[in-house]
Amino acid sequence: MPRPLPPTRSPEQTAPLRALPGVLLHSALLTALTVALAAVGGWEGTESALRALFFALLFSFVHTTGARHPHIRGAALQLLEAGFFVLTIASATSAVIGLLQLEQADPWLTSVRHTLDQGAIFLLGFVLIAYGLVLWIPLVLESHRQLQASMERTKDELHVSEAARSQMEQRLIDAHRSSLLGELAAGVAHDLRNPLTIAKGAAEALARKVRTHEQVREHADIICRGVERADKTIQALIDLGRPKSAVRGNVSLDDIAAEALRLVQVEGRRKQLRFVSTTHGLAVIADRDLLLQALINLLLNAAHASPHHATIEIVARHFRHQDKETVAIAIEDRGSGLTPEARHQLFTPFFTTRKGGTGLGLLSCRRIAQELGGNLGLYPRTGGGVRALMALPAVRSAAPRRAAAAWSKV
Repeated sequence: MPRPLPPTRSPEQTAPLRALPGVLLHSALLTALTVALAAVGGWEGTESALRALFFALLFSFVHTTGARHPHIRGAALQLLEAGFFVLTIASATSAVIGLLQLEQADPWLTSVRHTLDQGAIFLLGFVLIAYGLVLWIPLVLESHRQLQASMERTKDELHVSEAARSQMEQRLIDAHRSSLLGELAAGVAHDLRNPLTIAKGAAEALARKVRTHEQVREHADIICRGVERADKTIQALIDLGRPKSAVRGNVSLDDIAAEALRLVQVEGRRKQLRFVSTTHGLAVIADRDLLLQALINLLLNAAHASPHHATIEIVARHFRHQDKETVAIAIEDRGSGLTPEARHQLFTPFFTTRKGGTGLGLLSCRRIAQELGGNLGLYPRTGGGVRALMALPAVRSAAPRRAAAAWSKV
């Protein structure tokens, strides 16, 4: 059950008195003067002086508020200010007469003082204040009505905005799902195309001329392996809801490189490519099937990028990096290299420079390398071409090289 929303606080609750500058000071002084007036009742001179200060504080507050908020300084506020000003002047004049005892010298000042304290001047001040309040109350009520109407409009606009936001979020979710489905379909197509291309090449090679029994068996074995790899890709798609974790173990680079080269050999014969493997008997900690898939992808990329009669090398070096023993596996071609645009777009989904490519092969290889605890990068070779460098955890060796000297050949 959803939790109830907290109650909406009224403007009076959300706008405390301290929101108006000076209100706390004026309120404290007015309270003190009120207590003082109650305490000195009967002391005419002192009472008149305190009354003058009382009205002066009220005038100061109204005047300061109007000065700081010009949008509320209308006729009502001006009448309130005039009323408190009249009462301040009248009370101050009465206090001066009382404190200086001027009534004894001029008896008529007694009448003046009465007029100031209780008579026409006193009433004038309160009448001005009353007029100001009479004008102020309708303005407050109208402002409150407009505020309520504005709040209702804002609520309606918020409801509309919330509905639009929900629709936009749903569209983004749908678009993301469509993108994922497209990437999944392209990835499956890529992983199926490579083994099927190998199988097709082997079948075409068998059909071109008469082969010996040994050659037929070799080509049939390549076709079977390609079909098996395609079947594994389909099975991985079926098991997408429960992906298989990598099963790591010690993998001999001599064996895995020989198997990968045997599978891509048919593709290399089309361009009469030469493959060279120098893995020095090294071993890595990896999942054999995943590593084989990545090597085949990288070798096919190198084959597609290489000119006829070129050489493609698989070279492995052992070194220490950040106190971890690592094997760097390099696949080097002698193609046209990497353009600045291609280097910037590397590992971007669907970016490819090869006609008919999906742009997901390198991304898949890097994902495999990362899943196996390593990484993959592509770098231009000084002598031309590209070096795909995959670093993987190494099986412990007695004398690993240092990282700085791990790759001297360019």
